[in-house]
Formats: sequence, C-alpha cells, structure tokens
Amino acid sequence: MITLETALNANESVLDDDWTEQQRLRIDIIGPLTIRRGSTALSANDLGGPKPRQVLEILLLSLGSAVSKNRIMDLLWGGKHPAVALPTLESYVSVLRRHLQPGSGRSGPLRTVTGGYVMDRSMVDLDLDRFEALTNRAAHAEARQALALLTQALDLSVAPLLGDELLPAWADEERALHATRVSQTRVLAAETALSLGEVEKAIAWGGAAVNEDPLNERAWTALILGLEEHGESTEALRAFERCRRVMDQEMGCAPGPLLKAAQARLLERTAAHPEPSTAGVTAAVTLADHTIVPGHASQVEADRLRILTVDDHTTFTELLTGALDREPDLMSVGAAKSVESAVEMFRELRPDLVIMDLHLPDGSGLKAAELILSEAPEARIVILTGNPSAEALREAATIGVCAFLPKDGALGTMLDTLRHARTGTIIVHPSLVVQLGRGTPAVRLPSE
Repeated sequence: MITLETALNANESVLDDDWTEQQRLRIDIIGPLTIRRGSTALSANDLGGPKPRQVLEILLLSLGSAVSKNRIMDLLWGGKHPAVALPTLESYVSVLRRHLQPGSGRSGPLRTVTGGYVMDRSMVDLDLDRFEALTNRAAHAEARQALALLTQALDLSVAPLLGDELLPAWADEERALHATRVSQTRVLAAETALSLGEVEKAIAWGGAAVNEDPLNERAWTALILGLEEHGESTEALRAFERCRRVMDQEMGCAPGPLLKAAQARLLERTAAHPEPSTAGVTAAVTLADHTIVPGHASQVEADRLRILTVDDHTTFTELLTGALDREPDLMSVGAAKSVESAVEMFRELRPDLVIMDLHLPDGSGLKAAELILSEAPEARIVILTGNPSAEALREAATIGVCAFLPKDGALGTMLDTLRHARTGTIIVHPSLVVQLGRGTPAVRLPSE
C-alpha cells in the first residue's frame, strides 16, 4: 500500500530530477562557444564580455577539477594582475552564475571551492569531454567499433578548440595540444580503416593528417598503403617521393621499412602494368574529404564575401582566416602584415572587405585604411583593436571605416559584423564604447 508520505517523497524526487535536468548545461568549446541550458541557448555574447567568457573556458578545460583563483588571474591578465584582480574575478564569476544558473546561486554547475572554482562534471555535457571519452573507448575496442568511435570523435573536431579566443596565449597553447590529439586520432582512424579494407576513408584521413603534420611517418604510411590498395599506384609513388623529400630535408633520414617495401611493390607494378595517361582529361581534384570540380569552384567562390586580413600576429591571422574559410558565405583571399603590404595586396586582390589591426609594425591601420579608401571609396574596412582611443574612433568615422571591434571579442560577433558592414555607417562594439567613456562620436552599436 502506497502511503501519502511515500507518494510525496516520490513526487519530490521527480521534481528534483526535473530541476537538475533544467540546470544541466550542454556546452561546445570546439569551434565557437555555445551553451544550452534546457531550452535556452546562449552564445559567447551572452556572458558579460570577453573576461567572464574566458573564466568559463578556463574552468571547462579542467572540467571536474578545481582551478585556483590565482591560476585564473594569471591566465586572464598574463601574470600582471591589476590591483583589483581578485574582486574583479569574483564579479566575473557572479556574472557567469547569473547567466548559467539563474536563481540557483552557488548550487548550480559553477561551484566555489576553497581558493578557487570548479565546473561540476555531473552537471555539464562538454564536447571536449566527449571527444576524449570516445578516443579512450576506441583504444580498447575491436576494430569495427573503434572505427565508429573514432569517426564520432573526428566529427566533433571539425573546427579548432576555443574558436572564439583568437588572441590569448593560454588559448593558443590549449588549441595546439588539442590539434595534436586530433591529428593522432586521424592517423589512428586511417590505420583502422585500412585494416578493415575501407581504403577511401584511409586515404582521406591519411591525407588530412599529412597536411597537418608532414613529418608524421604513420600518416604517410596510411596514405600510401591506402592509395596502393585502391589501385592508384602512380599517385602512391608520388606520395612516397614527397614523403622521402620532406623527411630528408627536415630530419635528414629516409622512410622506414614499411614504406620502402611499398615503394618496391609499386615500382614493380607500374613497370609491369603502366597506368593509362590522363592527359587531356578534366579531373576532379581531391583535398582530404572535399572534392572540387574544375569550373564549379569559381562559381562557389563568386557567392562568398572575399576578405583580406591585415595583422602582424601570425597565429591570430591563421586562426581568423581558417574561421573565415569554414563559413559558407565568407572566404579569405590573403593576409598582409604592414601598411605597405596591405595597400599593395588590396590593389592586387580587390577584396570585398578588409579586416585591419589598428596597430601595425610600420604605422597605423587607419593610415592603410585611408590610403585604400582614397583609391576605392566603396571599400569596406573593419578595424580591430584591444586599446581604442576617442581620437582613433573619430578618425575612423571621418575616413569611412565601417566598423570598430575589440580584438578579443567573440568570433561570432565579428563574423556577423563582417556580413553587415556597409560604407557610410560605422559600427562600434559596446565594450569599446565603455572603454572610451563619454565624448565619443555618434555611432551605431551591434547588439551584444
């Protein structure tokens, strides 16, 4: 017989489960930061600015483990804490709690521990955590299951880790470590596919791994053996020669026994059965798992916004141009590092839009913008800066710059601004207006 007390306890347990499920967060940090709390979707723009967002990302990178306040402050301010660093950090955490666990105070996923903070693993579903779990399971599975698990892991990693953080050194270090793990996973997937006779997958993954790390002999082996199994002997020999040349030039050594044996087989096979000539045939060019058919690529590119990036920070430029090329309506056409090269490349490439750092080695990005706009008044130019001034903003508005954005802002905001930047109106991000204070010219602000 069910008593009233039993029924009430059971009902309370159901309510607790529902409440916990509503608080549970599903977060992606591979690519742009995205967060789901129940039916509510949040993005990098909804967390109160770059620093609170970075606090969350730092905690997520150590999901389930406490991170000290001193460690967080060191990462946020590069070891140069402002005098008010501790109360400022605590205010950032309060802002995060308001967005991530409204009405729950300290009882939600973001918890306070002695001397620091922790993201509760039981209340967070993180894509990076899933990637690591999938690769760990694959290491102990039979080949067919392992291939399925590795495929899922690679599907999660189609974009760089921390895609919104193009500037901080700590983010770049974490991104490099994750990229190495992804490359290792790709090689293992190629080897597993080869063992199962799925040679097309082996070729695609092996080729991608070789592009990422040309000194990885395991990647070359998977690619060359895959091409051999697929009957592409000539292409396999070309790949072997590229491998031999890279290893000789970069490491002063030759390919190992497996690849030398493959070369011997391939030479024998091509001598006995030469492959038919493909001269005069219009062929598709395959790059990793993307196929580009001549004549079609030009039409695809014509529909995309062509963008020139001007910045002397190589890592920042590579991450930004990579992010542009992953967008279906945007594409990078080049990168310059100075005022002089920016003007020259604009004249040569005639891009639809220019992303320009305010501070360049040989002068101001505004000088480059002025030179470009004097020749092409219709050009759209977006200025990036981490240290704005009212004078720079006034000059940008005067010469016809389209937008003024923080260099450490969310990638999604930057991409949306690029899409909507138009001559005749200057868009200024609210965070820059706050830094400038009063006395700035009238501008239109993008929504947070």
